Amino acid sequence: MMMERSKVVVFGATGNVGYGAAMAFLEAGAEVLAPTRNDAGAARLRAAFGEAPLTPWVGDVSDPDGALQLRDAIAAWGPIDHVFASIGPWWQGGALSGQPPAAWQKVRRMMLDGHIQAASTLLPLLAERPAASYTIVTGMGAHHTVPDTSLLFIACGGVLSLAKWMRHETASGSVRANELLIGCRIEKEARPGVVPSAVFGRAPVAIAEGTVRGEVVKYDGPDAFSLPGARATK
Repeated sequence: MMMERSKVVVFGATGNVGYGAAMAFLEAGAEVLAPTRNDAGAARLRAAFGEAPLTPWVGDVSDPDGALQLRDAIAAWGPIDHVFASIGPWWQGGALSGQPPAAWQKVRRMMLDGHIQAASTLLPLLAERPAASYTIVTGMGAHHTVPDTSLLFIACGGVLSLAKWMRHETASGSVRANELLIGCRIEKEARPGVVPSAVFGRAPVAIAEGTVRGEVVKYDGPDAFSLPGARATK
């Protein structure tokens, strides 16, 4: 197994995208640390992954103190080799006009702040690891004006800027930062019109195993996915 003994932090493992990534990294031989915001999420992870080498970590990485606690947990868990960051839920709460300040604070914190704190905390931990990678997940939220997704659209725009800056800052060095732009629906259970999480998960593993650096890698489904320097994912 090419990922054997690698240690990977997978954000969003309770959701469809992160679940697929965590499953694929485990199947490739890696150990996974899976941050989740509460004990209920940790319980779902234990139930979903059973005896697999996946360690839930409970905390809020969007909070600076929570990010430092995650850093300390990683120091005890072991040096990390890869990060897969799928952070933030879907939001479709209405037009921008009339939104209460608390709504923006919640969306910004869960989406943009979480990504910023994760990147600023974990990139330095990857810097000394050979062939390390950081994959930040984006979607179509900042590319199309879907009705009633005003705050999500704005927060996702910030995530796109973050991804661009990460690629700029890691243009050289040991860490390969890439953006994985998902343009299709991913769900845990297979059904018409969606990509099963288990199938999608091969893509983030291919990015981690490959040599691609500083790219926006598009994922519109397994038949449309290609990655220079990585193994086939079909």
